[in-house]
Amino acid sequence: MKTLFTLIFSFSILHSFAQTEINVKVENGYKKQVEKYTKNKKVQQAFSYIEQIDSETIDDLIELTEIPAPPFMEEQRGKRYAEMLTAAGADSVWIDEVGNVLALRKGKGNGRTIALDAHLDTVFPEGTDVKVTSKGDTLFAPGIGDDTKGLANVIAVLKALEKAGIETASDVVFVGSVGEEGLGDLRGMKHIFEKNNPKFDSWIAIDGGEIGRVNNQGLGSVRYKVTFKGPGGHSWGAFGLGNPHHAAALAIASFDKEAGEFTSEGPRTSY
Repeated sequence: MKTLFTLIFSFSILHSFAQTEINVKVENGYKKQVEKYTKNKKVQQAFSYIEQIDSETIDDLIELTEIPAPPFMEEQRGKRYAEMLTAAGADSVWIDEVGNVLALRKGKGNGRTIALDAHLDTVFPEGTDVKVTSKGDTLFAPGIGDDTKGLANVIAVLKALEKAGIETASDVVFVGSVGEEGLGDLRGMKHIFEKNNPKFDSWIAIDGGEIGRVNNQGLGSVRYKVTFKGPGGHSWGAFGLGNPHHAAALAIASFDKEAGEFTSEGPRTSY
């Protein structure tokens, strides 16, 4: 009896120099823009409001964290997130075919669209206890940092823009994307950009656990599916026959050696 063994090689091609600590020189033009906006009264009001609603944002964080969202099962969290974005003041909110949540806040109509995104899914499997507990001023739960806090932050930004009455030149779409973790293979992002409606001119993703780090280059993920077939399989009845598992194990060992040498220098890359 033939057995089928499927092996998925997952490569994270991190051609992102931001992973390495480097000193970045910011162009004066950008500095002047930042200085201009930090002096804007409405922007100051928005930042002040974010601080005022901190407890509210934490409540949003806890509520969303306690809605399980393991890979490919983000639906219930997505529905609640859509309700929160609607209550925060979005002009329109919808959930697309694969489960991404998108909320439009219209700008002045310069023809550009900017996205502010956090991913809905967590890496933890179905059945994981996601109840939030606290110790001092720290909250603990699987997935609370990656990336449920990003979702809460996105909501807070929308609330602050509404409260301060800030009109943006571009349309802003607030996004909760699916399929970021593991075998999700960025399916939410792929769907958005394949559909290309709306067409995004800039994309800002809130993710990760470090404060103060900004990555300004893309992270690519390439996956290859390799199938091994052979007559072996049963440990007794097929003993001595070529087993697909043996071929897969040898392939992994060989790949690890070659890939290890390839990734030992140059832009940070993992496999």
